[in-house]
Amino acid sequence: MIPQVPSSAARLAICIPAYRDNASDLIRALSALPEASECALRVYDDGSDDPALVRAHEDAMATYPGPSLLHVAQQNAGRSFARNWLVAHAPADWILLIDADMLPDHPDFLARYFEAAAAAGGPALIAGGYSLDQVVPSQRNRLHYAQAAASDCVDAETRRSDPGRYVFSSNILVHRTVLTSVLFDEGFSGWGWEDLDWGLCVVETFPVIHIDNSASHLGLEPDQRLLDKFGRSGANFARLVARHPEAATRMPLLSAAQRVKGVPLLAPAARLVASASFLPVKLRVLALKVYRAAAYSPYIEPA
Repeated sequence: MIPQVPSSAARLAICIPAYRDNASDLIRALSALPEASECALRVYDDGSDDPALVRAHEDAMATYPGPSLLHVAQQNAGRSFARNWLVAHAPADWILLIDADMLPDHPDFLARYFEAAAAAGGPALIAGGYSLDQVVPSQRNRLHYAQAAASDCVDAETRRSDPGRYVFSSNILVHRTVLTSVLFDEGFSGWGWEDLDWGLCVVETFPVIHIDNSASHLGLEPDQRLLDKFGRSGANFARLVARHPEAATRMPLLSAAQRVKGVPLLAPAARLVASASFLPVKLRVLALKVYRAAAYSPYIEPA
């Protein structure tokens, strides 16, 4: 269990896990919000091993109007560990988890979360949502932009239809009781699926409330890095399926991976199409979906 940290005068703690991502823009944007002085700030550098990045975070945090702390880990331990550390050292009962490469979309970003927390009436998870409103796509990240726009930028009304499934922990407000009861599973390694796993665990016990209070994802990946991440996350997906078999049946990705299991050369062929920047982006996104299904299929049992 995460140790209980006594609440302070802070109304909430803003917790930012960072791994080789510069959170300076986010920190400065939060600093400019009227409610920032009422919020403690915690930044966890997850073993980036980059002195320049540490200095950038220190410079940005120097002007933060509330109490702040930067922790620099000596080695990378993964997103789940970083979040669990932040929760353990957050001096407030309500904790805002927001990734280093996000940027709030609304000037009343913190005010909306304060209002939602008051309305919740008790421990809950409040998800604000994910957007690309402040992102200008480039040739190098157009594939990720199109994929995220189609799959991740979901309004609150849609997210409420399956609340546990639509938890993106890059921008969520969570009560400490939830976080001490349901930890992020450190058995997920690298990138992928730990958010969904955690959301599905939380919704079994606590309210999951979706509101429209989005933040833009500035850290879109270039094509090959995105494809590499998709290609390496099959074991995490299999772990998710094993832990939540009923919820997994609602995911088209599972049935797609089962259908393409054993099809020779499908993964490299689909990756080649997804990588081809001269092709229409809708075709590339479709190829990306096929590539992920084919890459995951060795980890999935047949239907």
